[in-house]
Amino acid sequence: MKMTQTLLLGIRDTLSWNVIKIALLTGIPLALIWLGIAMVMWEPTVSFTGMFISWIPFSILKANGAFLIGGFVWFTAVLVTFALIVAFGNVLIFRHVSAEKYNLFSILLLLVIALGWTLFALLNWDFVYGEVSRVLAWFPFETLEKGVSAMLAALIFYNMFIVTLAIVVLVLRKYFLHKLQVRDYPEVEMIDSKERVKFLPIALKDAVIFFVLLALFFPLLFVPFFNILVQVLLWAWLIKESYFLGASSLYATKEEIESFRKHQFVLWGIAVVASVLNLIPVINIFAPFFAMIMYFHWVLMYKTEYLQQQTT
Repeated sequence: MKMTQTLLLGIRDTLSWNVIKIALLTGIPLALIWLGIAMVMWEPTVSFTGMFISWIPFSILKANGAFLIGGFVWFTAVLVTFALIVAFGNVLIFRHVSAEKYNLFSILLLLVIALGWTLFALLNWDFVYGEVSRVLAWFPFETLEKGVSAMLAALIFYNMFIVTLAIVVLVLRKYFLHKLQVRDYPEVEMIDSKERVKFLPIALKDAVIFFVLLALFFPLLFVPFFNILVQVLLWAWLIKESYFLGASSLYATKEEIESFRKHQFVLWGIAVVASVLNLIPVINIFAPFFAMIMYFHWVLMYKTEYLQQQTT
């Protein structure tokens, strides 16, 4: 029950203007910074990924190339559909959606479009995979190799962005969690800064281990569908411990945190649900905020229950 309530509260508060504003002001500049770094470092990174995939048999490369290029087509279809709807329906949208709710409407519209194209791809996967594979058959090995190298290079920079944003959200967590705490849990007091559990060293250590694991599991990125599972689980592992501690350290004692840590299924569940959002363009900016808010609500619900038991 608490997990469902945590999920619903997380969605509600992530879509609030206070969180959306912070997410956009942090996510967009970080994305632009990593885009600039990617442009500067593009050639050496593509050379690195190209050297690695030169060891991969052509049949495996072709199969995964079809999957990766199919994903790129999905990404393009989502953005083009969103742009067409906004371009041709802007007058109608502004007539029925207020200016205050326009940002929320845009995010929900993009999410619906992404889910729609995902369902289309899943229901027609044989057709999509067959068509993309047939197109790939027209290209020589070198062209396909370069295409997959570029996509893997983009994946590396994308993970750099995800990790950087995750750390920034940890640093900024107090600015948006405190308002939620005052509104929803006024009976809970913030822990003194000297008594809080330290988590930033853990976050930095986990970031380093994340890239080590990404390198170790790099060959699995060539296995269709399984590569998505591996990537999502790595993202979940990246944030699980540090985000749990980041949220709970503000409001829970060390003893309480240890009791919360026993619920590993919930801690992993929150991390996995939030990490799936990293697969959706634009929505991924809000994924770490969503994770932090869910951990916050889950911890504070247990905290308020404990306080109520103490007073009865």
